[in-house]
Amino acid sequence: MKPRPSALALCLALCTALPPGIALAQDEPVATAAEEASAYNTLLDAQTMAAINADPELRTLLGLNGGPAGDTSDQLTDVSLERRAINRQMLADNLAALKAWKGPPLDAQQRLSDGLARWFYQSQIDLMAVPWSAAWLPVGGSTYAIDQLFSLPVNLPQFFDNQHAVTDLTSAEHYIARLNALGPKLDQVLANADLQAEHGVVPPEVALEGAANQFRTLLEPAPKDSLWVTSFRRKLEKVPSIKPAERAALVAQAIAAVSTSVNPGYQRLLERSEALLATHPGNTGMWSLPNGDAYYDAALRWYTSTNLGADAIHQIGLNEVARLETAMDERLRQLGLEEGSVAERVQALAADPRYTYADSDAGRAEVLADIEKRLRALDPILPDYFGLLPSQKLLVQPVPAHMQATSPGGYYYPPAMDGSRPGTFFINLGDMKANTRWSVPTLTYHEGAPGHHFQIAIGQTLEHLPMLRRSLNPSAFSEGWALYAEQLMAEAGVYEDNPAGDLGRLQAEMFRSVRLVLDTGLHRKRWTLEQAMAYMQEKTGMTEAEVRVEVNRYLVQPGQASSYKMGHLRLLELREQAKQQLGDRFDIRRFHDLILGNGAMPMTVVTQAVDAWVAEGGGNPPPR
Repeated sequence: MKPRPSALALCLALCTALPPGIALAQDEPVATAAEEASAYNTLLDAQTMAAINADPELRTLLGLNGGPAGDTSDQLTDVSLERRAINRQMLADNLAALKAWKGPPLDAQQRLSDGLARWFYQSQIDLMAVPWSAAWLPVGGSTYAIDQLFSLPVNLPQFFDNQHAVTDLTSAEHYIARLNALGPKLDQVLANADLQAEHGVVPPEVALEGAANQFRTLLEPAPKDSLWVTSFRRKLEKVPSIKPAERAALVAQAIAAVSTSVNPGYQRLLERSEALLATHPGNTGMWSLPNGDAYYDAALRWYTSTNLGADAIHQIGLNEVARLETAMDERLRQLGLEEGSVAERVQALAADPRYTYADSDAGRAEVLADIEKRLRALDPILPDYFGLLPSQKLLVQPVPAHMQATSPGGYYYPPAMDGSRPGTFFINLGDMKANTRWSVPTLTYHEGAPGHHFQIAIGQTLEHLPMLRRSLNPSAFSEGWALYAEQLMAEAGVYEDNPAGDLGRLQAEMFRSVRLVLDTGLHRKRWTLEQAMAYMQEKTGMTEAEVRVEVNRYLVQPGQASSYKMGHLRLLELREQAKQQLGDRFDIRRFHDLILGNGAMPMTVVTQAVDAWVAEGGGNPPPR
């Protein structure tokens, strides 16, 4: 495959295409002061757009099309081994360009942007430093080429089903083009898997088994009844401008693409997964891999945006677990449950018919209705805590059936930047025992409002900020905010008449605290999978099935599980510091608008923003 130009070359091309005085403002005597001040943002936006334009799937996810990159919605993102080298060079060139900046001094917002960008580039460079890292960015999103949770072949069905919109004949034809491109893309994934295996890096057994089962599920139906074609049919039915004869011809082309490209690609992946399983790689953490310790240290820096080591994070987790165990005991006693361990009493509450949903279509519909009711009940509450409210709608949908067995309890997909697609909270209704009336509220506040939906949707609308500030979501910030949102709703009084619901919140916080212990335990302290599962079940009272999914997730995504609680704790520390320093001048609405109105940033840069806000007297955050 012909290598693409480096990101720096693309960056320069984009810059020089702009009006004189913006790309090289410091060399243009006719440039205005405003143009000079914007030159840094132009450079950063050019870097960001070069990366986005090289990623057709990301462009679709963000709702971007056209522009200098043209229409790429008929293509899939290149993850070839050739692209791996290009990504490495892009990161190094972008970081070097920022460090070599000779333009006007950066203003307050630009200093935040610079801190975010340097952190992002350096963190990714550190993750790609090991010889077996994969070809995609961000690197930590999927450590192994094949896993059961977030690897590309597992996520692509949902991309086709939920992200590729079919609104006219062209977008329908592009859907088919992407189906035809899927086989070659899956072969690129295979090449990454082979590279990793050559370095002695093979996914854990649970990852290979979980992925293989999903591949079998995708391959089981005839092409005409496959997920790819049934989704396409459903989309076409909503486009009246496409006539029945055209629709039938398009469906026939999609069936052919599944037969000749999609299914053969997944069959090759399945066979390779089965072959790797035959080598019995076991279920061990990063400590067992070549360069595993270096990769895990880099992963912790990437996911927590701190320089704390694994031992320190492990101890923070142990301390939080002990604190929350006491709090949960108090709430359980308030509910009349006094005998047995905390975990045993939580399990008894989970089985209480008063708090369960029926394992039926009616029960699943009731869960969705209860979530909608919870969200509507927040409408009069949230303006007391936020000046900024998202304009984009929030949908609630069940996790697709083929993904339920290996997916978490819930997750969020962002809206399209062009407004064509709302934000979506996906809830897993596969195991109805995992959804109780006292746990669903907290999940709603975390994934929906005021959690991920507020943070990500508001971030997309901050048009005065560079694109990187609007599109990147550092995990410690994003997940830390969502966990903070859970606690904020308790502080807002949503559980005043619902102590069981507050227990659900405490259990959810315990769950994230246990993650600190397990993440570092599995990847640095050589904990076994069984040891990790026993600890989580003992401390949270979660079911064995829930615990298995979670621990298997931590095993294949090192560092990510630590981001929630580390970000949450830092946000609470910053809020308390601001309260103490500002006294009566502290305004919770302004504090939240500051946090969300600056976009997602690593916690070191968030600290910088809060310190500056406090020093200025805690007034209004920067104008939008």
